[in-house]
Amino acid sequence: MTRIAVCLLFAALAGCKDQRSEPAPPARYEAVKAPAASASRWCDNSFVGAAPRLTLPPLAAPAAGRGQASLPAGKRVWLNLWATWCQPCLREMPLLLKWQTDLRKDGVEVEVLLLSLDEDGPVLEKFLAEHKEFASAKIGRAASQRDYEQWVSSYVKDPGTPIPLHLLASADGNLRCVRGGSLREGDYPAAKAALR
Repeated sequence: MTRIAVCLLFAALAGCKDQRSEPAPPARYEAVKAPAASASRWCDNSFVGAAPRLTLPPLAAPAAGRGQASLPAGKRVWLNLWATWCQPCLREMPLLLKWQTDLRKDGVEVEVLLLSLDEDGPVLEKFLAEHKEFASAKIGRAASQRDYEQWVSSYVKDPGTPIPLHLLASADGNLRCVRGGSLREGDYPAAKAALR
């Protein structure tokens, strides 16, 4: 074979290996950038018209100096279910708290309430003491796993649905959206639409 023929053969073989495939979509349970989705596609369950009323499960007594968490009357609510042992939860929390400010700037008044599923109160308090960025956040803790599972089964089919889990309610207190999985930066427009 001539030198040119050998070069062409190698070039052709190299081109055959250069098959391009669609990249896998980002995992929903990781806090990564993602393209924007519509509110109806973003929510696992959307409610229009008749919808369940958002309530809280029985809560553990708060630590000294911390008030009891409650749902505000007449305000939109974003209830985030999380735990200190949930790494995707911890990665998304700064983004969620930033969005609370961004939503208010965009004219969507919303209260973010962080509901911890930690069974050990001192573990949660130690975490909060070490993470001052959550000092101003409204935080509650479910009284027990059994109480939580009974309560959450009103909103999701499987009470064992993994966290993070997001429940968004309108100002009338009715549930608008249930979303499982981590937040991603590209989710902001869909989340805003779900709260309107």
